[in-house]
Amino acid sequence: MDRFYTTVATGFFTGYSNWAPGTVGTLVAIPIYFLVNLFFSSFVVLLVGIGLLVLGYFASEFYSSISEERDPKEVVIDEIAAFYLLIYFAPLGTFSMVIKLPILFGLFRLFDIIKLYPANLMERFEGGLGIMLDDLVAAGYALVAYLLILWAL
Repeated sequence: MDRFYTTVATGFFTGYSNWAPGTVGTLVAIPIYFLVNLFFSSFVVLLVGIGLLVLGYFASEFYSSISEERDPKEVVIDEIAAFYLLIYFAPLGTFSMVIKLPILFGLFRLFDIIKLYPANLMERFEGGLGIMLDDLVAAGYALVAYLLILWAL
């Protein structure tokens, strides 16, 4: 079970990247989302996103306890789950996906890095909860910014 939680927490080991592990880990959400979306209904796609959150909580809780760090940089399941759900809730459209997905990605990474209030407060929660919540807030900010951009255009 330890190996399973480590694999999940580190996003199939992308969290060990020497270059921007959070960014590299976030990219993992894209093929997962599109593969699930290709074969299953929208409801199942949402359930997988919720499942990623729940599994991410337990995996990051485990990893932070063995590493004895509050929010280990290797843990990227929080980015994966949050970005997966962001893709789900953001209106992309098939033909404009090539343009909109990078914008969504950039917004998410920006808000995940700068940690605007209340995302910065979410990190105060211990273990897996704090690890997962700040990225959900960042995804919420990214979604609002994305919708404002679409509206302005």
